[in-house]
Amino acid sequence: MLLSKLLLLPGAVASSVTIYMHSVPTTSTPQTPVVPSPIPLAQIDYDADKSTGTVTSFTPPHGSYASDHLLRIGIHDSASGSWRGIVTSAASFADEYKKKFVVHVDEKGEVYHVGFGTSAKADSSGVDVEVEVVRRGAGAKPVLNKPIVLNAEGKLADKAEEKTFFQKYWWMIALFLLVQFVAGGKE
Repeated sequence: MLLSKLLLLPGAVASSVTIYMHSVPTTSTPQTPVVPSPIPLAQIDYDADKSTGTVTSFTPPHGSYASDHLLRIGIHDSASGSWRGIVTSAASFADEYKKKFVVHVDEKGEVYHVGFGTSAKADSSGVDVEVEVVRRGAGAKPVLNKPIVLNAEGKLADKAEEKTFFQKYWWMIALFLLVQFVAGGKE
């Protein structure tokens, strides 16, 4: 394990996280979960600065579970009993799938969430478990309007006064009357 840290992270400080698995009681087995307590599923060493990680140990779930049985995968806080992770079916750990852990880290490099996904094996490269480290990005910034302009008294500037119909269209009325006057004189 020490050798893998040295090869993975030369000159960097490596961090480690243990990902746990726990059975989710279903309506068919509400009282007796297949996995009675959280057990370690994987140990992952990662470098948040380089967004790299490796699986140092992985123990897929074995036992008497059906493929549709739900398993909780994530970080378990034993003091508060809280979970941060996802729920997946036991079928996700079948041999025909490639597994991928997504470790979400904050600005300090500490894990705040763990994701898990599977995909079909495209080749027999021997890599069954991958790790992706994702840093939390900055959120969207609000687009603000132009600043509020105050007058000399410190109050909002009055809006421009709305013009009346006659103020807007006086020239059209004058043109209409002129045309009527010129056309009316020829009769």
